[in-house]
Amino acid sequence: MHHLKPMDAVAALYAEDQHDLAEAIVASLSRAIFHESDTKPASKAKIFIGHATHKVVRWTTKVTPSMDGSEIMLYRNPLFERSGHPYARSLLTSSRSETAALVEGGDPMNGPYMMLSPEIRKSGGLWDRIFFESVQSKDVQLRFMLETQATYNAAKRVLDRGDSVRIKAVAAGTGLSLILAYDKLMRDGCDPQSITAVITDRDAANIAKSNHLLAKLASTRNNHNIAGHGYGIFAMAEDVFDGPDPLAVAFHPPYHIVTAIGILEYFQGVSHSTTGQRLMLQESEDPVTAHDLAACLAEMTTHRGNLIVNTYRDHSSIRILELCG
Repeated sequence: MHHLKPMDAVAALYAEDQHDLAEAIVASLSRAIFHESDTKPASKAKIFIGHATHKVVRWTTKVTPSMDGSEIMLYRNPLFERSGHPYARSLLTSSRSETAALVEGGDPMNGPYMMLSPEIRKSGGLWDRIFFESVQSKDVQLRFMLETQATYNAAKRVLDRGDSVRIKAVAAGTGLSLILAYDKLMRDGCDPQSITAVITDRDAANIAKSNHLLAKLASTRNNHNIAGHGYGIFAMAEDVFDGPDPLAVAFHPPYHIVTAIGILEYFQGVSHSTTGQRLMLQESEDPVTAHDLAACLAEMTTHRGNLIVNTYRDHSSIRILELCG
């Protein structure tokens, strides 16, 4: 892992090869989250700098309509383009119709998580620090760490009672948090036949990457997509409002633990405005609201189960991504 930069680590995780490197990255992240968890929110000085950065990015970002006739808007920013950083390219190309789901929970968003690894953080360059040590990235890292710890601790409590546990990660992107929690449970010696863990996302490309990683790790590959069994760790494409595949019994509710991170703020009906409203876009009334999502989450969670969601900082320093759509 020497000289491994954050976005190179993301590529290695979800590639079909590089098994040993993927194991080393997961082990490093696991140590950072479960044994060396000293990640803290950004300081007041960082927040002030982030506020100034938001203004600079807003001034330098240009928006033009798509040339293909779709309603997708294209974003250009000379500072990002000049950096040549893969995360910057992901931000700018995510607004195009063929790649519109890339940044919404996809593998580029795993870049900030890689900075939790001391080995990878040491290898990071100037632009890695600019992008991945910002106020927003610090908040994302802390959220990711707390989500993973909360999922693991809730599952361990159920297993320690001698019961089986069912876990679902909703709209989870590539599902790295649940993979790390499951990996930790396996390394602790928990019985794999007592655990059902389901990663879902509406983007089939994210799920394909999840399955690449699950097939590589020693802790997950033997319990991955076991035909005819209701245990193991699975990844499947699913829109939360469409419900599970009727043929996949393992994916049916209820679950003892449900995680829904970074999704509520995309829907109308919450106390803070949506991303679209922040961008001052004209939004028609959405037939599906945050209240409908909350009802779906409640329905799939057992009585006295654990529903893990997140809050977010209402400040310009964490809204830089919104400037790129």
